[in-house]
Amino acid sequence: MKRVTYVVTPQRAYFDPTQRRFRENGVTLESIHEVDILTDGTITVFLEVTGEVSAIRRSFDEDLPRLVHCEINRTHRTAMVQLRYRPTEFNRAILEPHRNHAVFIQYPMVFVDPMRSSLKVTVAGPSEDVQQLVAETRDLTDLTVETVSEYDHTASQQLYELTARQREVLSTAYECGYYEVPREATYEDIALKLDCSASSVGQTLRRIESRLVTVTVANRPGRQSETQNA
Repeated sequence: MKRVTYVVTPQRAYFDPTQRRFRENGVTLESIHEVDILTDGTITVFLEVTGEVSAIRRSFDEDLPRLVHCEINRTHRTAMVQLRYRPTEFNRAILEPHRNHAVFIQYPMVFVDPMRSSLKVTVAGPSEDVQQLVAETRDLTDLTVETVSEYDHTASQQLYELTARQREVLSTAYECGYYEVPREATYEDIALKLDCSASSVGQTLRRIESRLVTVTVANRPGRQSETQNA
């Protein structure tokens, strides 16, 4: 199985007009945690955004008859928005390849450029299916492949997002016993294995740890729930 990460940007700078209204109301798109097409043809999507609840609500005005349901869960830093709506033609076209090929999405999908709705997507599946999915998506949007690797079900999303060098340093540190309690290795021990300087090892491990801690804390369960029905 192959694992591919790519960045996809819609040519109109939004996958759905609602994303444009989010920007107009000062709401920043952060990530998509799930998206699916239901049997009745409506789409459900679980968005993470940054912005005031009142601004989020203003993005769903009376001119949005496609909206069926909206639920807003406010956290300490962001808001989780669950939407159910009738899709546009482009919505349906961009999701169809995911239904037609034996490929699954590794959530979340992260907005790397919210002003253009540029979305970083990671998918995995048989090589031929992944290639076909990427080709069909590229026909509809601007798509840039970032990484291609063999799929490893034991590796976390955060581990995949590290560079190859960072993964090598982290793996070596673990194997040397750096993360045992008490520690069984120093930066110098790890550097000897990697044929580099101890300061380089220390700097790399601090960056890795900072990234992993930030992601872990940012994904804490939220609080405060509000519901809006269309």
